[in-house]
Amino acid sequence: MNYSNHNLRTDLQEWKNRLYRSPYGQFGHQLKYFLNNLKENKQIAGIMSEASNQYSYKEEQFDEIEKQLMRGTKLSFENEINQAAFCYQFLEYFVIKYKTHDLHIYTLFQRSGFDKTRDKIIEDYISPIIYFLHDKLDKSNSTIYLLEKYKKRTEWFFKKELYEQYSSASKNYEQKLEDDLRLFLFDQGIDYPFSTPMSSSGRADIVGEIDTDDPLIIEIKIFDRDKGYGKSRIKDGFAQIVKYANDYNKDVGYLVIYNMDIAELNLNFNESNGIFPPCIKFNNKTYYIIVIDTKLRETASKSGTIKEIKLTEKELTK
Repeated sequence: MNYSNHNLRTDLQEWKNRLYRSPYGQFGHQLKYFLNNLKENKQIAGIMSEASNQYSYKEEQFDEIEKQLMRGTKLSFENEINQAAFCYQFLEYFVIKYKTHDLHIYTLFQRSGFDKTRDKIIEDYISPIIYFLHDKLDKSNSTIYLLEKYKKRTEWFFKKELYEQYSSASKNYEQKLEDDLRLFLFDQGIDYPFSTPMSSSGRADIVGEIDTDDPLIIEIKIFDRDKGYGKSRIKDGFAQIVKYANDYNKDVGYLVIYNMDIAELNLNFNESNGIFPPCIKFNNKTYYIIVIDTKLRETASKSGTIKEIKLTEKELTK
């Protein structure tokens, strides 16, 4: 599978390398391109927006910090989120205040020669942003990997067992599926994927690592038109995961759909491009939708044409 976050991590490294390779006359242009790329990528913009909201600086604070830096004061930060948020906002502050991206011509940043000045700017203000984003994207990639592994495990080895449990239930249809996914996540090292704490929007189906500052939130929905669980059920699930992401201050959410229907689901999203899993970028946040085929269907030779149900991004976000 081709994971979108892997490509994004590669892009981040290349943007940084371009800064390192830039000569004196091009450094400001490359810094401008770098900052624009951070803003234009919805997933990165969402991550940086969350960090900046958590650690927000006002103009007068930066005015004072600039004076401190001129005196040689060393700054300290609570954590990597704080440092990345500071660097991101301070670069924006400086560019707006002096109306240029040519940081290397200012005394505040200068060292003995352009090469050392350039490298020091990158080390002090660009690298903390890159490291922070890499860590965030690595964690998201790890979750995607686990959900893909669970999808394959279910479809290849436990489809019949899970479908029979679902079919024999008279109520709480999603509970069996929820329990199965919880057990898998626990076996894979996700600590305590059991609690469903109440937020202002209700209770998410699965909240893992709730005691950390970066909890994992997954919403589960069933697609089964025979039971009245059609597209509207999936739309409800998407709306819920958006609310939970906001409640828990998350920039990523996961919606797992168990397809118990005779038809196959075709997710037609703008950001898909053959990358697993399909995702939607909405309000500077990223939402991954994982469909698990759990319906016991006849082979194509017996059933004839397989019916397909298309679900578009517009249907989920309107």
